[in-house]
Amino acid sequence: MKKVIIFLILGILLLPLPSLAFNEDFIISDNELEDYTSMTALEIQQFLSDHGSFLAYYADFYPKDGRFMQASEIIWRTAQDFKINPKFILVMLEKEQSLITYKSPVDRRLFWAMGYGVCDNCLLSHPLVAQFRGFSKQVYFAADRIRNTYLADLAKYGTTHTGMGPGISKIVDGKYWVTPANNATSILYTYTPHIAGNKSFYLVWKRWFSNIKHPDGSLLQDAVSGGIYLIQNGAKRPFLSKGAFISRFADTQVIMVGVDELKKYPDGFPIKFPDYSLLRDVAGKIYMTVGDQIRPFESYDVFKSIGFSPFEIEDVTQADLDGYAIGSQITQASGYPTGALLQHKPSGGVFWVYDGIKYPIWDKAIISARFSKYSRILADDEELNKFERGAPVKFPDGMLIKSKNDPAVYFVSSGKLRPVPSEDVFLAYGWEWENIIWTTDKVLGLYELGAPITLNDNQVQMQISTN
Repeated sequence: MKKVIIFLILGILLLPLPSLAFNEDFIISDNELEDYTSMTALEIQQFLSDHGSFLAYYADFYPKDGRFMQASEIIWRTAQDFKINPKFILVMLEKEQSLITYKSPVDRRLFWAMGYGVCDNCLLSHPLVAQFRGFSKQVYFAADRIRNTYLADLAKYGTTHTGMGPGISKIVDGKYWVTPANNATSILYTYTPHIAGNKSFYLVWKRWFSNIKHPDGSLLQDAVSGGIYLIQNGAKRPFLSKGAFISRFADTQVIMVGVDELKKYPDGFPIKFPDYSLLRDVAGKIYMTVGDQIRPFESYDVFKSIGFSPFEIEDVTQADLDGYAIGSQITQASGYPTGALLQHKPSGGVFWVYDGIKYPIWDKAIISARFSKYSRILADDEELNKFERGAPVKFPDGMLIKSKNDPAVYFVSSGKLRPVPSEDVFLAYGWEWENIIWTTDKVLGLYELGAPITLNDNQVQMQISTN
């Protein structure tokens, strides 16, 4: 997906980085680095708990005074002592050792929590390295180094000891030109002199501390409680049962997030009932749920004639029904009111038949995505001709799809294809490459093209400092 332009200068291959969502010259602002009041100790503790981190239950001795305290207080005290943003520390802990999202304690991760004092070729047993071993030492001395060495050098000399400084072009990883736009970016490259590591920092920062909101159709799972939510019309709709979820979606569509991310969305109407549930209101009217609609039966005789049993009916209150729209009435003429897959015997073509209409399916991947629980019913021309022909079936919202002939990846949202413009955007939203579904140009042509998905926080104007 990335395109690079290759320049040959003085026999050295130098690659300017692609202009994508990740700006290698401006990773975070100086204010974001030094905003040490951005979180309280209680908020840090809640953040760790919300992400299911074992650090929420971990404690250690604080290097400055030897006090035994929780990890959250160590992070907060360090932030105050060195005037470093606690959010910066949290992201570094995740970038270096995945300590925020990792569920179980592992000594190696804790001992080198911030990757401080460890170079690419260093022996961890060397005394000059081993002196910084331990969670609290890693957090404390990394922040100390940033404040009292990196920032001090930038203020005095305009560069860190590695030559990184605002407005100064340097080669990173032996091939990429980087020109830091500010002190924060200079410090990040001094601490981690690699593009990949700093991109990881950027993506975690974006995911946790920006205004990124997942598009409609996304399925988000609370990392602590396991609860799953559908993002719809900008709100989060909780699934109140496993059955309600699996009747409409697949586990592969779910993105694990922290509670803080879920707080970005207002609460929507809960999804309580599986599709095709039979509900009876207080007035005795019987309905069938289909997505966000409830379809009333024309009569009890129609209900029985279709083959439903009264033992399948669940009595509900009006409050249970308030979030549903009233759909079309189910009558005696409603063929396959719960849907069926009919396969044409001579041609092998498959149709989704629902409520008297047959909808052609142009790709087996759509069958897997939408109708994996249905068996195919062989049908001849006489049977299929009973049904009116409808529009071709498309992929449901929440799917990542692409054509074999086009490198673009799309997210299906509100029935439209929304392009994902770069790898950075893809990763920032927490998607997985293996969940992309391959389809055909013909299927993609069924959709209206929507707006590209972006990292939609307020863009900070970059000003390159000069000394």
